[in-house]
Amino acid sequence: MSRLLKGLAILALLVTVAGACAVLYGINTLTPQVEQVSSAVTPAAQNPDAFDRVMEQLEDGTFAGRVFGDTQGLSAESCAFVTYTVRLSNRGFFPAEWISMEVVPREGTDILMLADTGAHVLGAGSRGDLTATLLCAGEGEDTGRQLTITCYVFGQKIVFDAYAS
Repeated sequence: MSRLLKGLAILALLVTVAGACAVLYGINTLTPQVEQVSSAVTPAAQNPDAFDRVMEQLEDGTFAGRVFGDTQGLSAESCAFVTYTVRLSNRGFFPAEWISMEVVPREGTDILMLADTGAHVLGAGSRGDLTATLLCAGEGEDTGRQLTITCYVFGQKIVFDAYAS
């Protein structure tokens, strides 16, 4: 009988330690991890349809993105689209929901950020990409920006930064 009780006590201790390790892992992996950040520059003159669509939305008052600077007198030849892509990995037990990304604008060059109307979800144990596109004055040669990513995991709001160089 004594052996049986000792065996049960050891088993209970092992189950408690394993449970504590699982809880610690779950807490430490609530925030999705940034695996890669990249940027791509496209002169607006190479994508005139997108540029014209944005300008029409601004004139009509239907632009859903964020405006950072003066949009008067812009031409496709004097602007560039800069697209930032962030690869996220969710190694946690819970899905990351309502993921959004904001680009911290640089004064003088960043004009606007196109709207992202998607409700992004990154399932537990999966990877995914987020993108954000800016319209910048000039050729978009300086793509270094701070990116702020917001998501909700298990009902908790999580905000973290990534950096594009």
